[in-house]
Amino acid sequence: MNNIGKTKNISRGIVLPLQPESHLDFNGIGLALHFLLGNTIVLHTGLTEFWFGWQVKKIFPEKKDLAGYCRGEGGRLDLKRLSAEQGIHLWIHGEVVDRSVIILLFDASKDEQASSITIPFSIEDELVGFRQAFMHLLADCGFPFPEEQKKHALWPEKISTRGIDILGRALETFYLYSSYGGQGEIDLRLFKETVAIAPDSFMGQDLLGWAYYRNKCYNEAKASFLKALQANPNGTGAMSGLMWCGVFTKNREEALYWAERKAEVRQEDIEAAKQKVLNRLEKNTS
Repeated sequence: MNNIGKTKNISRGIVLPLQPESHLDFNGIGLALHFLLGNTIVLHTGLTEFWFGWQVKKIFPEKKDLAGYCRGEGGRLDLKRLSAEQGIHLWIHGEVVDRSVIILLFDASKDEQASSITIPFSIEDELVGFRQAFMHLLADCGFPFPEEQKKHALWPEKISTRGIDILGRALETFYLYSSYGGQGEIDLRLFKETVAIAPDSFMGQDLLGWAYYRNKCYNEAKASFLKALQANPNGTGAMSGLMWCGVFTKNREEALYWAERKAEVRQEDIEAAKQKVLNRLEKNTS
């Protein structure tokens, strides 16, 4: 069923960390695949851009709540309640079992159980097949991925099994630091290890860029974001990072360029996107 118009009424979709089957099985794979799906669904122009990282503390009020969830500990989230509280209508969650992921979609506008599918994943095909199967699930549930955006969302993610594990652990470090605070700067060890293992990984370079950004190392962040875009020219997360680096270094031309580029990829109002950046630049200089 082609429901692309309807998605405007179901504006916010969010991808939760994918849990291990048991807390004894924890590694970084579930978090890394969550990051992959987040960077995929952000290109779905029928849904509002809405990152899990923006909402972490509202979903998991305590640091231990997020850490426990990522490790498969504790109960399930009450998605119906959270939907009503936070205005999020589409939830993607699930668990990693061996070399597959059981993915569930919860649509808060319906009373029925979440739709699910078991999708194998493989680094051998650069995780393309995994994303294609995810797009089929979205279509089956009434959220078809726009045809013109599919190719943008299927970039070759060049990462190894070891790299995807370390990436996920680095992402957990990032969420915990960004959402709950930490003493001093964020520890870059896992982020740098990821790109040492997988230098051509979009996700690795993008995440390293955000870690540098958190530490206010804007030149280093820019370098990582640009490397990320070499791997995935339509990576809106990296474009957003470059835009914010431009804002905080007061580089008007750079900030506006990346705001425009990101809006083009997301098929959004370019002038509105640029105006938001100009407002923020003005705020930073006042």
